[in-house]
Amino acid sequence: MQSPSYYRARISAFRYFISQGGESKDRNSPNELLKYGVIHPDIADEFEKYLTRLVAEYTFSELPLTFTELCSFNTWFAMHPEKIAGKEIITTSREFPIGIKGTKEDVIRVVGSSDKTGINNKNNQQNRIRIAKAKAQAKIKLLKLIK
Repeated sequence: MQSPSYYRARISAFRYFISQGGESKDRNSPNELLKYGVIHPDIADEFEKYLTRLVAEYTFSELPLTFTELCSFNTWFAMHPEKIAGKEIITTSREFPIGIKGTKEDVIRVVGSSDKTGINNKNNQQNRIRIAKAKAQAKIKLLKLIK
């Protein structure tokens, strides 16, 4: 994962390219896709060169990213590509121009991973077992009190 200053430079690059692109009626045009945080292959090289120049020439804050920054131009997913259950694709949908195409294995990898963020992680399982045991003991004591 890159530093917060890199992601701030990335956000600035998105804003710059969007401001230079003008309006387009085509939802899949490079400029329109930038609004969703997707760099169209037609402008990917130019975008990377500009971003590299921004990082080299300017100093951005190293403070943790704000919530707004994390939510801008898919920054959170750029920071955590392992959380995407598949591959981003450009669709023909007017309302959802970006989609994720993945397999069952991709979903299992993301949702059922054994790291601290996965649903099936060991700490989570141990907590669930501990809670279930405590509930069972509470029910047993309640039944004894009723009798």
